[in-house]
Amino acid sequence: VEYRLVKADPKAFSKYFATYYKNIWFRPSWAEFAKILSDSDDGYWVLSGDDKAAGVYLNDESIGLVFGIPPYSITSELIREVKNHALQSWSLEEHDLHAYNVLDEQEFAFREADFVQVESRQCMIRPTEQLEASFDVNYIARVPSRKDISELVEVFRKAYANGPDEREVEVYMNDTVHYFDQIDPKLLQASSLIYDRASEEMAGVCLISLWEGLPLVYSIAVTAEHRGKGLAGTMLERALTVLEPQHPLLRLFVTSGNRAEQLYKNK
Repeated sequence: VEYRLVKADPKAFSKYFATYYKNIWFRPSWAEFAKILSDSDDGYWVLSGDDKAAGVYLNDESIGLVFGIPPYSITSELIREVKNHALQSWSLEEHDLHAYNVLDEQEFAFREADFVQVESRQCMIRPTEQLEASFDVNYIARVPSRKDISELVEVFRKAYANGPDEREVEVYMNDTVHYFDQIDPKLLQASSLIYDRASEEMAGVCLISLWEGLPLVYSIAVTAEHRGKGLAGTMLERALTVLEPQHPLLRLFVTSGNRAEQLYKNK
């Protein structure tokens, strides 16, 4: 099968994307899904003859959001054609080209086209409900505020060190400032800070935000010396309880290998 890529009309591409790309982010409606790319001109059709075989999003020297259009599926030959098009269009070496949001069922095709997996992320979902959220007696919990930013950044630095979500301190700072700039005070009530009662040291944090009309765990972290005491699980239970009267579910984006991945599966 021979393939070729042509630029797609943004409106048409967004409709096809919303229809055929798996809703791995649990977006609440087709309309919300379609809005994601409705104003972007980085969508391409992968054609087989005159047929649309797939759609792909090419920007920032990356391949993303690949979806097959029935009866076609995503094959290694198709991904190789997309890869070659991107390399030629951007005059890149192979090691400079990246792919993201690769679905589980597409991994084989990407590997066959010589892509190597370096990180895996997923969106997890949990219905809200009323739970008995009781913290260890050796800890104190309260709702965070903007004055806690410096301490929060230090917790993230310590908790994520040497793990898949480790970042520069400046990134933690910018992300935390952004959180308080946009958070609804009512939603902030579902967030938690945990302090060691004896040392008064901040031991953990769970920040809850709103994304596309539904709650999302913005960040959750517990420093190494305070793990194994159920703190992260209790912070999630508290969030699920506080959110339940107004929101049906809570979402979490997590890097595979992060402790929160197994934690959320167990809630």
